[in-house]
Amino acid sequence: MTFSVCPFLRLAAVCGGALLCSSCLPMLGTGQMLAGSSLADGLLSTSPLDLVWRGDIRSFPSSGLDTPRGFKVSPADSYSLLMEARPGIAGEWACYHDRNSYYWAFVAGKKEEEAGLYAVRRGVAVNGTTGEIEDHPAAQAVKPPSVM
Repeated sequence: MTFSVCPFLRLAAVCGGALLCSSCLPMLGTGQMLAGSSLADGLLSTSPLDLVWRGDIRSFPSSGLDTPRGFKVSPADSYSLLMEARPGIAGEWACYHDRNSYYWAFVAGKKEEEAGLYAVRRGVAVNGTTGEIEDHPAAQAVKPPSVM
């Protein structure tokens, strides 16, 4: 009795690939899945996020927010830069910062942890030193935000 090994190798390759892909799904999904997993601790960077402000974008305070250490651009200036880049935006937004940038994003309906990760991954970044704007800044991962 003779049989070919090729079909078995193909089956093993397909099944192995399916198992690998299914085990990677939480990492490829949204920040909510990643943020809630113990695996996230090893994947997130050492640069923590801090909440600067959250609320209706039209009610952003023009003063009274502290500029993070090492930044030359104030939160109010980053807001002005955001409004120049994205005029006419409305709704619930949040601003976070890490060591280098502010991150602005529309966060209506998002919990604090997922809002910070979303802001970094899908928001608008304003460099805290130069004021340069970068849409969708993040291929980087960050630690969940700490609430000020």
